[in-house]
Amino acid sequence: MNHSDGFGHALRALRGELALSQEDVAHALGTTQRHVSFLETGRSSLTREMLGRIVTGLPLTAAQRASLFQASGFRNPYPTRTLDGAELQATLDLMERQVLDHWPFPAFVVDRDWNFLRSNRPADRMIAAFGGVTNMHALFLSPDFRAVVTNWEQASGSFYTRIQEVARRSILVRAALEAAVADGRFDHVAGVLGGTDEVPVYVPIEVRLPDGARMRFTSLHGRWVSVHDALAEQFEVELLVPLDAASERVVAAAFGEAGASHPRT
Repeated sequence: MNHSDGFGHALRALRGELALSQEDVAHALGTTQRHVSFLETGRSSLTREMLGRIVTGLPLTAAQRASLFQASGFRNPYPTRTLDGAELQATLDLMERQVLDHWPFPAFVVDRDWNFLRSNRPADRMIAAFGGVTNMHALFLSPDFRAVVTNWEQASGSFYTRIQEVARRSILVRAALEAAVADGRFDHVAGVLGGTDEVPVYVPIEVRLPDGARMRFTSLHGRWVSVHDALAEQFEVELLVPLDAASERVVAAAFGEAGASHPRT
């Protein structure tokens, strides 16, 4: 297979991922459907200028841009990095130092499979309290966590939709969600999300700890911006957010103040 054939296959596969027609791609690139078709079949030779138009004209992730360059035969400016490499570890260190260490409640950095890559001290204590789980979906789906959520009927819809969102990009999380659905853990969610009661702006997670203390919280998550690496663009920060002063005191008493974070292996 020559580079034109390889790029054509890659472009066609990417177009399928984005659910775009050849006409859609042509419109985005300022070219014709015929030219897009010829690029996909190898009848037209790819130029560096057209490759630049494709990677800027279509809404691509860093991983998708890298795959197109790799298939094109041109020099690929997106190197393949590993999680344990110096550059990505430095990125995680920055997220740890500038975000996690400043948050007084449990905070994590996770990857696309929701594995914990970094956590602050309150998060470490929270993890230990729920059996030492190593990823977010295991925490949310653990029997210990389920046992302390007092409004599970209402709150489980939030967990379900959040896990469902992550499952779209993670095979591991999808398998965990499918197992939870199969064992009936979310049988009532259709009634919660598809019922006739007015849906609130957000549903607090209400927890009663073993010592009887109660707290209400939600979580806030976000990604690093200006990222152009296939792995780093998957990093997400997850922050536990107490919803009132009483809950803040409970979280502080249960999990302690923020301190040094550390990498997870």
